[in-house]
Amino acid sequence: MFGDPITNPMGWEKEKLNNLGELARGKSKYRPRNAPELLSGPYPLIQTGDISNLGIYLKEYKQTYSELGLKQSKMWNKGTLCITIAANIAKTSILTFDACFPDSVVGFVPNNKTNNIFVQVWFTFLQQILENSAPESAQKNINLKILGEQDVINPPIELQKQFADFVTQVDKLKFALI
Repeated sequence: MFGDPITNPMGWEKEKLNNLGELARGKSKYRPRNAPELLSGPYPLIQTGDISNLGIYLKEYKQTYSELGLKQSKMWNKGTLCITIAANIAKTSILTFDACFPDSVVGFVPNNKTNNIFVQVWFTFLQQILENSAPESAQKNINLKILGEQDVINPPIELQKQFADFVTQVDKLKFALI
């Protein structure tokens, strides 16, 4: 529908990811991050491993934060696109519930120029490029600046919405078949 989003043979205008919505890191101020007093409460906690290879939507979680865990973190709204920036680089999934995540995950909330499904699928093309270029110390990672400066093709929002509707229907059919 849009051609290759990296080579852009259809000549779509490009925008920096930063200009297409709010892009911010998750929060986990307390150390150690797995301190027992932070965990086992009512607030969903998403980690990078929860996001890897999930598909479009994140529908489950394995850990939760307590009240103390929530105080030192941030609750992200359902519909936020989660993007990993450490260990598993540029893996994505869209929250189907409100949740917290640490600073190894970035949240993206689109503005009126794009939508999360379009950006999520765009990341499937960009993921290998970002992973290959990520500096490696103890583990590979990229920062918010690198992510925000990525050029994203920006077709008309009406086409992006048609695409998102199609992808959503295919995802529902896939789920029904499984």
